[in-house]
Amino acid sequence: MLARRGFTLLELLLLLVLALLGILSAAALPAYQGYVQRSQRALAVALLQENAMFLEEFYHRQGSYKLTPTRWPALPAVVSPSDGEPQYQLAFGSTPRNTDDGYYVLRATRLQARDETEVITLTQTGIMKLCLRRDGVERCELVH
Repeated sequence: MLARRGFTLLELLLLLVLALLGILSAAALPAYQGYVQRSQRALAVALLQENAMFLEEFYHRQGSYKLTPTRWPALPAVVSPSDGEPQYQLAFGSTPRNTDDGYYVLRATRLQARDETEVITLTQTGIMKLCLRRDGVERCELVH
């Protein structure tokens, strides 16, 4: 009886299919991760805007964005997403202008950024910025 050596055609086709699936998976994973990050960022932006609407209503009722000169009201959304594992922490920004009665800065800080810091800020004028800090270099852009 002869010893069998090599692969059958079916085995070779199976190896080829597995190799192609591996290549496609490797190419699709970064695109998918980018999509997930963009959707999480969009949700954080929406919750920042929800907090801003709350503060505008508060201002029209109270005449100020603050409860007292040193105390802010509790924000309706403090994490994003509100259910599941939080990706962003939402809070008032710690800026010198936040001591002014007619001014606020809201921040959404990404919690699980591995090698970078990501912060989205929104002011009472509606200006929203996304700032990414990686390797000591910060890059900011306006969010539309």
